[in-house]
Amino acid sequence: MRKVFLFVAIMAIGFSATAQTMKVQSAYSDMKNKRLGYAVKNIDEACEHEDTKADAKTWHYAGLIYTSLLDAAMQEDQKFFKKQKVELTSEQLADKAKAAFIKSIELEKTAGTNEFMAINITTLNNILITQLDFALAVFNKQQFTEAIPLFEEIVKSSIAIGKGGSEVALKSKYCIALAYEYTKQKDKATEIYRELAKSGSKEEAVYISLYATNKAAKEMEKAINVLKIGRKNIPSSYKIIALLSGAYQEIGNKEESNKNIEALINMADTCKDIDMKNSIYVLAGDSKRDAGSIDEALIIYDKALTIKPIQIEANFSKGVMYFNSAIDKIEQAQKIPETDMSGAYDKLIAESKETFKIAIPFFENVLSQNPNHYKTLNALKTIYSRLEMKDKYTEVSAKIEALRQGK
Repeated sequence: MRKVFLFVAIMAIGFSATAQTMKVQSAYSDMKNKRLGYAVKNIDEACEHEDTKADAKTWHYAGLIYTSLLDAAMQEDQKFFKKQKVELTSEQLADKAKAAFIKSIELEKTAGTNEFMAINITTLNNILITQLDFALAVFNKQQFTEAIPLFEEIVKSSIAIGKGGSEVALKSKYCIALAYEYTKQKDKATEIYRELAKSGSKEEAVYISLYATNKAAKEMEKAINVLKIGRKNIPSSYKIIALLSGAYQEIGNKEESNKNIEALINMADTCKDIDMKNSIYVLAGDSKRDAGSIDEALIIYDKALTIKPIQIEANFSKGVMYFNSAIDKIEQAQKIPETDMSGAYDKLIAESKETFKIAIPFFENVLSQNPNHYKTLNALKTIYSRLEMKDKYTEVSAKIEALRQGK
């Protein structure tokens, strides 16, 4: 397990007995010799004594002692920690260490000294990372309301570190926003997402969530600006680039939309990670498909299928492309007047059925990987109905109903 602070660093600090009371001297000696239980008793008294409680060194050593105990408490072998006879949990030890380092930092700032600042800041940052792990454990139990104040305390404590604490603070704020999302406090989550975007967050979900919020409010200019900020802060986020392409497409800016699609294709062409390369190709294909460039979309989907012939993403997207094309033909046919005797209606209906047939094997490939892929099952239900494939229609309808009932 990761240690918060290496004990060897403590050994190198040194100690000036002339400037300390016996309690601080004893605490240091005990810490150096790994008698941490005794060190706690002595340093706690020193932190309360009039002669030493205003000394940054006292609190510095208190922080190191409690950090050492935290390290011991977090080890798999508990023999050493139990020998110290300290009745505190890891969470309580982390709180004690954090409070001591913050106090030492504050005292040094007031005094204008810098003797312990570097170690205090470095170790405090590690303590906050450990507390982030503790808070995430609560979050992952879906105890979101309980997790929020834990994350908030980390954000508050990170101020003592300055710019060096920005990463752990941003992570904690992001978790707070997620907790608000899960507790259906959308407005609070959005407010934090906006703060995170301004702070240069590297979490792509921040920008995607803000984009969705602005789009739902029919504020497409704001939605696009959020994605542009996201792309600047996270240049490698292909999901943000794909959304930006779609957003430009939606407002009719085909030039910018195509620029982003080309950026996706270039990113995929140069990507060495096979799974990521595949995902980017699929998103680029989807963007071309949604822009109406069907032939270009097919070429890109085939690139993805060359990489992974049996996969859900590209097969589903290609199936959707043919499915949508078939639906478009039906809608065109329905607009033809009943008085039209040219045969255009029958021609479009026949073409739609042939296009539906082309979509079937791609959807079947999806089901070979995930038999319960709900969107695929619904698409096939429509196809089987249109093609009058009664047995298949009955089979897929039963499957959908079973999924709805949780069977």
